[in-house]
This record gives sequence, C-alpha cells and structure tokens, in this order.
Amino acid sequence: KLTAKQDQRRRVVEILLESGKLFDDNPACLLYLVSESADDPNLVWVVDLWTSQEAHVEALKAPELRPFVDAAMPLLEGMPEQLEIRPVGGKGLPD
Repeated sequence: KLTAKQDQRRRVVEILLESGKLFDDNPACLLYLVSESADDPNLVWVVDLWTSQEAHVEALKAPELRPFVDAAMPLLEGMPEQLEIRPVGGKGLPD
C-alpha cells in the first residue's frame, strides 16, 4: 500500500506501471497489479506474486529499477506499507 501526497496519485500510478514493465520478461513474476483505492484519492495498492521471496528480492536489486524508486519516493507520504501473504489456491494461481 502506497499513500501518495495530495494530487500525486496519478503520477505514482504511472511510475509503478512503467517500472512494472521491467518484470514482464521475468518468469518468476507471476502477477504485478497496480490498483487505485475506490474511496481514498491518495491510496495505491500493488499486488505482486512471485515464485519465491528470493526471486522477488533479486528482481528488486535490478539497477534499472532505481530511477523509478527515486522518482516515486518524493511523491509518497512515508514509506510503502508491505503485507506478505502466502496464496494457497484459487483462480489464476499456477498449479
């Protein structure tokens, strides 16, 4: 969950969508979804699913990602909030 500063959500979403393209060819990234809150004009949610935590950590080390992080951070109210979950089944999950 990311909280954008007033009137900055659109730009934050653009940055997240553009930076997410770096994962398009990464087979370890099973899902990368950027969503806007329906009832809070400043909230953005990113849901991503990886084959392993190690693969996710490795992907975040890519130097190509740094400019996106540097562009987004000044537009946010504090650090992004992360919640780690373990999917156990459902539509869209690989077998």
